[in-house]
Amino acid sequence: MSQAVKSAFKFEKYSILRSVINRKFEETPESIQIGFEPRGTHFKEAGRFELFLGVRIEDEGKNLLIEVDTIASYILEGDVSEKMLQTFFYINAPAILFPYIRAYIATLTTLSGMSPINLPTLNLTQLAPELEKNTHWV
Repeated sequence: MSQAVKSAFKFEKYSILRSVINRKFEETPESIQIGFEPRGTHFKEAGRFELFLGVRIEDEGKNLLIEVDTIASYILEGDVSEKMLQTFFYINAPAILFPYIRAYIATLTTLSGMSPINLPTLNLTQLAPELEKNTHWV
């Protein structure tokens, strides 16, 4: 029997910093567009990475707008190669955080008296170049 290997990259916590929902009609729109604003900070000495991920959802007719800003903390343990850091920060970190945002948006819309907006599972690898560009090393 093989044993699981402990990862050097661990999800610590997340917080919703801001959420906004504006809607003009009670109906849930049929189609929506989803946009992302990723930023990161690597605290090298502390072995920590913080991911800020803003999500903006709107329908084509501008009758619904949802904005959610989150921040998540990740811990790095041990020596990690530059290539692994890039994978952890720019690929894995958004993928780990996004299910929490999806659940929050479904709950937010449900509790707002509308049908829940269940965002699809998304491959967020396309965020990697923008996140890398917007990551600061401290």
